[in-house]
Order: sequence, then structure tokens, then C-alpha cells
Amino acid sequence: MLLCEDREVFRLGLREVLEAQPDMAVVAETHHLPGALAAIEDVPAQVVVARQGLVQGATLPLLRELCRRGTAVLVLAEPREEAGPELVQVLRAGVRGYLPRCSAAARLVEAVRALARHEPAIDSSATTQLVRYLTDPTPPAEVPCRPLDRLTDRQREVAELVAQGLSNEEIARRLFLSLATVKSHLTASMRRLGVRGRTQLAILVNRDRSPAA
Repeated sequence: MLLCEDREVFRLGLREVLEAQPDMAVVAETHHLPGALAAIEDVPAQVVVARQGLVQGATLPLLRELCRRGTAVLVLAEPREEAGPELVQVLRAGVRGYLPRCSAAARLVEAVRALARHEPAIDSSATTQLVRYLTDPTPPAEVPCRPLDRLTDRQREVAELVAQGLSNEEIARRLFLSLATVKSHLTASMRRLGVRGRTQLAILVNRDRSPAA
């Protein structure tokens, strides 16, 4: 299988849990979805285990392509009160595995085995939220789009640390990323938000987080 996880500590934990099983082997690791798509060209994997924040928004077309190639994807999601919209997105992309990141190791292993057998592995709590979301007759309230909503989870983290005055080197150490990765996230964030330079980015982030934003 292949691990798509940008947080090193968590990625190492996943590898340890999965490779403790006699019938499992981690053949590749990557910290973003484009890397996962490229890796399976060289090292075919039955299952890709990916953090939900890496398979949303702009990366959804890549997720569809990964699933189209026949690779089973297990999405590990952050716990939320309402996961319905995100779950609908990944299911439409072809994902058949969805678990909370806080799932027990045994449940994770069970889900990977099910996906390798071409069986779905969707957590019951997520299924309940999905049913509630699809059957709720009340239309969702209009929520104003905030600038930071245009960013991925990791881009948002980098942007917020810039707004706190941290340098690229400090951000890399704080998030356990390479300096090149931090610069890449920073460039993408400024392009998506239409700002030039760190100062404009910091002003926009601080304005977005304020109650009056």
C-alpha cells in the first residue's frame, strides 16, 4: 500500500501499525496527492491511505484519477460534527474507504484488508452523518465565503504562521516540512488569494480571522 500523509509523525505511526501485519507492506510514502498518483506509476499499490485534507478542493480531480485507475483509497478524516458534504465529495470521486483519523489500529487494519478485497470500508458514524445530510429537508444556510476557505488545510497552516511573523525556516521546523515544501505552499496560497508578498498575506489572514470579517 501507499501512504499519503504530510505529517511525518502520523505517517510513521501508520507505517508501524500496517507493517506489523504479515499480509501488508508499505511500498511508498508521499506527502501530497500528486506524489501518490506519480508513485503508483512506478510502484503499483492496492490501497492508498490518505489524510482527508490532502484529497479535497483542487486535488479532487487527482483523487478521481487515482480511483479510476483501480486503486482503492482509504480516507482518514478529522472528526467533525457534520461530515456529510465532504463524504459525498470523496464518494463521488470513487473512494470506498472512509474512517476517522482517531480510529483504533485494529479498525484501520480491517478497513485496509476490506478495500484490498474490493469491499467498502466506511465508518458507521460517517454513514449516519451522510444519511442525515442527504435526508435533511432544511436547506443549508448561506455561509459567506471566507478567503482562507480557498486554501487547503496545509496552505492555511502555513499562511497563519506567516501572519504570526514566522520565517520560512521556522515554519518548516514547526510543521516538520522541507523548506521547499513551505515555499511551494506559500506561493500557492498567495496565488489563490490574489495577494503579493508576505505582508499582504498576513494582513488578509488577520482580517479573515477577525470577528468582523
